[in-house]
Amino acid sequence: MSRIYVFAASKMEVRPVLELSRPSVAAGLPAPGATLRVGPNELTLIVSGMGPQLARKSVAEILGAWMDQDGSERASGDKPDAVLVIGLCGGLTQSLPQSRVVLYTNCLSCAGGPPLDCAPTITSRLGQVLGSGGMTCERVVGITSPRIAVTKADRLTLAASGAGVVDMESYEFLAAAARASVPAAVLRVVSDSVDSNLPNFNNALNADGALDGRKALRVALGSPVQTFRLLAQNKRAMRELAAALRIVLHADLTG
Repeated sequence: MSRIYVFAASKMEVRPVLELSRPSVAAGLPAPGATLRVGPNELTLIVSGMGPQLARKSVAEILGAWMDQDGSERASGDKPDAVLVIGLCGGLTQSLPQSRVVLYTNCLSCAGGPPLDCAPTITSRLGQVLGSGGMTCERVVGITSPRIAVTKADRLTLAASGAGVVDMESYEFLAAAARASVPAAVLRVVSDSVDSNLPNFNNALNADGALDGRKALRVALGSPVQTFRLLAQNKRAMRELAAALRIVLHADLTG
């Protein structure tokens, strides 16, 4: 049995895992540290909130027991076998359309820092399991940004780094997992393609880099057509994420 910590930015992104768990806890999130059983895996779900600042804080709290200031490992029988990052992302190239399932090979950061590799063994295992389940996925380089890629120009600027997709949390999750010596992988689904134009929710980001609910509502109401398209895109992408998780979480990913 594998002990896996599953990190995501939002409750929406962990909902498919909750629906897979037995007994079902789909009515709400479990308490922090609660263990869910899906197939041969024991899963701990962590919802960080949106953006690199909240991701950094959340993952440090969860994985900090296996790190100290110089990055050395502490002994603990409860250490996870792996970290799995899940959620949605934005496409940066024409070859990555909406609803495409992607596995990160490594991740960059707009804030600087070295590229961080995902664990090749687990990433390969995820790809094999998805393929055996009839689901196509792409290997990509990701980049984590503190801001939302709203326009095609934003995405092309990010693509110049060599990344194929963008999100707002993965680099921080991977950095902490590396310090804790826990192998990590990233499984995401493209929700908006390189040609998409989104409502400018950057105007609704608070000091933590997350969305302020009231400001976000004003932005959404000011761009109703774009907001409707975004919601529809997210719904389609979440269906693909749920399908991918049904396949991978019923497999032994670390054995």
